[in-house]
Amino acid sequence: MDPSYPPSATARRAAAIARHLAGLSPRDAAAVAAALEPSACLSYAPPESSEPAPAFSPLELRSLLDRHHLRERDWAFRAMEESPLFCQRRSGGKVFVSPDYNEGKEGQREATMRRVGYLARRGVFRGWLTEPGPDAELRKLALLECLGMYDHSLAIKIGVHFFLWGSAIKFLGTKRHHDKWLSDTENYVIKGCFSMTELGHGSNVRGIETVATYDIKTREFVINTPCESAQKYWIGGAANHATHTIVFAQLHINGRNEGVHAFVAQIRDEHENVMPNIQIADCGHKIGLNGVDNGRIWFNNIRVPRENLLNLVADVLPDGQYVSTIDDPDQRFAAFLSPLTLGRVNIAVNAVYISKEICASFH
Repeated sequence: MDPSYPPSATARRAAAIARHLAGLSPRDAAAVAAALEPSACLSYAPPESSEPAPAFSPLELRSLLDRHHLRERDWAFRAMEESPLFCQRRSGGKVFVSPDYNEGKEGQREATMRRVGYLARRGVFRGWLTEPGPDAELRKLALLECLGMYDHSLAIKIGVHFFLWGSAIKFLGTKRHHDKWLSDTENYVIKGCFSMTELGHGSNVRGIETVATYDIKTREFVINTPCESAQKYWIGGAANHATHTIVFAQLHINGRNEGVHAFVAQIRDEHENVMPNIQIADCGHKIGLNGVDNGRIWFNNIRVPRENLLNLVADVLPDGQYVSTIDDPDQRFAAFLSPLTLGRVNIAVNAVYISKEICASFH
């Protein structure tokens, strides 16, 4: 906490912690409350506002740690510093930004979504899905790293939208899907999530129970949650904001199970109302990342057009014939998991930028 923090901020932090301990007995709660009273030791000044200049060049250290797209990173940092949405504070002639974790669950979620909207208007996400080439990919990772340094909830919220929903559209879909959804995804006209995990199966994707049955008469897929263990669980973005989702389901055609496939389904309308025959529940408060709205989803025989099957790997023709470019079912299944690859890369990227922050704090 820097010296510009008013004393009331410390009191609010203490009160927030006390609320988490509300289940204690009255006598224990009173003791905890007394221990959490604001104390002089909580007055803290960031080292960078008071320490002497380092014996080496911080710019050289930064160049070593960041390596690429330094100008773009600085632009992203300035964009955050310039907006009150990022909780600016000034001390020692410098601008500090950090989230207010004293806000409740809903407050943190809405703050995260407002920040996403601001960053979209500033053009931070321009080209993230539509610009080809390795330089565009490295720029995207550099900017995501900057946002994660501010707040990991912000990086996760954006990551689900671009690296899971967006990557599924881009890498599992074909031109008809790209034309319909990629641009609107990049511009946040729609907000995507990724419905793979189920309560009864976790990361065992082969064992998911959600079913998509092809109706030859209407040329639609009927997506259904047949039991409680088949509910889509811990889906980032589902509880409050997502308008669309990628649904992973067992594809049934004429009584035959063709295995796990990916479908696009709309779960909210343009007014943020949940679509008919869809039930969404909130996963609730977490010990961290409360800026991400994790939710549960049930599908009650919703219908999606045949064209909503992401068909790069396999397709269903209007007459119900199943066709695939990959004959081996195991290889076909592996191809459907490809959108997760970039997400796994991001886990390593997250570890790197957190390590950078630690390194920089000890300069």
